[in-house]
Amino acid sequence: MFYRIKLVDNLLDFYFKDCSHSDLAKKSVILGVFTSIFLIIIKGAAWMITDSISMQASVVDSVLDALTSFLGYHALLYSSVSFDKEHNYGHEKVEGIMALFQCLLVIYSGIMIFIEAYDTIKAPKPITNEFVGVIIMMVSCVAVYQLVYFQQYVAVKTDSVLVKGDSLHYVSDFLMNICIIISLLVSKIFSHVDVICGVLVGGYVLYSAFQILKSAIIDLMDESLPVDTQNNIIKAITSVGGVKKIKILKTRSAGMKKYVESRIFVDRFASLEESDRITGEIEAKVCAMFEKVDVIIKAEPEKADISSTTTR
Repeated sequence: MFYRIKLVDNLLDFYFKDCSHSDLAKKSVILGVFTSIFLIIIKGAAWMITDSISMQASVVDSVLDALTSFLGYHALLYSSVSFDKEHNYGHEKVEGIMALFQCLLVIYSGIMIFIEAYDTIKAPKPITNEFVGVIIMMVSCVAVYQLVYFQQYVAVKTDSVLVKGDSLHYVSDFLMNICIIISLLVSKIFSHVDVICGVLVGGYVLYSAFQILKSAIIDLMDESLPVDTQNNIIKAITSVGGVKKIKILKTRSAGMKKYVESRIFVDRFASLEESDRITGEIEAKVCAMFEKVDVIIKAEPEKADISSTTTR
């Protein structure tokens, strides 16, 4: 993650204080689309001017970035649609599916970079107009940096697997830009630096693909929320008066939405009204922890032998 600047984060918090997590994620992805289009134009010009293999790989990567950001925006639109007859639990898992698609595109991008590097080793291409290429790539670095900074800010706020995956694309693009600048500056001294930089970037792109894959699988396989988050939920539940014990706690996420289900023990002599009050307070406290959450709390009368809390 890029170094966070507190002043910038505070300004973003103030500017987007009334923006929902869904809208914030959409803004992040839309910014990615426009940034990618800008990068395709300037990198395409730099590739034609320099004839650099690393530059060519970077252009291909930016085209894929634009495509995934565009599809990601529509995936976010679909995921925000409420439940219907065919999808009783909503459409949030489309974010995980889209993340898998992003993974496939990133893998393809990495493989193509390796192929181009191999072809260049067999038939080296001289790099020309290095200075112009360096200037263009420095502009590209600035554009990508501001995008990744904002995307990582949004990823922390929303915990969106789709935004995280989209951000990884542009982190790899930023590193690729740095490698291209190095290759353009050193190519006259060491002719194979362009190929080496291309291979290094290709390796990082494939590494990024597996990071996206891991996040998508976690989301689609209904893995439990992080331990710290579960502990906070347990504290919220046990802080409500009348809760004797937590019998079961099950958590998962789908896109930006969290799901929490729990069965608790209450006093065996508690009335239905009292049980409803307790479960209602718990639901309110858990809902306050997340912007998008589905909470189900069931109360059971306390028994003589109460088993320990079970989390899933």
